[in-house]
Amino acid sequence: MTHSNPESPTNASPAVAEGAAHGPDALRASASALLRAARRDVRLAAPYLDPAIFNTGAVVDALAAFVTRHPRNRARVLIEDVNQVLRDNGRLIVLARRLPDAIEMREVEENERGARDLYLLADRSLSLVQETMDRTDGVVSRAPREIAALIERFDAAWERASPVALRALGL
Repeated sequence: MTHSNPESPTNASPAVAEGAAHGPDALRASASALLRAARRDVRLAAPYLDPAIFNTGAVVDALAAFVTRHPRNRARVLIEDVNQVLRDNGRLIVLARRLPDAIEMREVEENERGARDLYLLADRSLSLVQETMDRTDGVVSRAPREIAALIERFDAAWERASPVALRALGL
């Protein structure tokens, strides 16, 4: 019996179309594809999370599949507007509450706020970048240098960010 390595080329990830993603449907499809393709690590950074993309069955199901595929899989979400995320992204919050060891959210420090872009990174191999949250256009890429720079930016901000309390309030 052979054991497969999830990072090996023989375990090819689902096809992810590189290039422009125009409109919320294309952004949602691209985000879902990146999450399905991720093998160990997902990083998501944004000023806020558009519920038309992140509070959908397609994205939340893909994230759930990713984090439950292997016990070491991890998704980290770095946000500025915690209240918006909690208010408008119920499906994502329910999943994060259910799987707190796999999905962690942090709030960007006050002096680092003002970002206008969103980026979603799958491992060190794929990115979805929405340069401005004012428009529903993004780009899916496999450019190693750009991805490495985004990882460095994310990790630095992550270390300074504050954990978001996701515990359910209730009786």
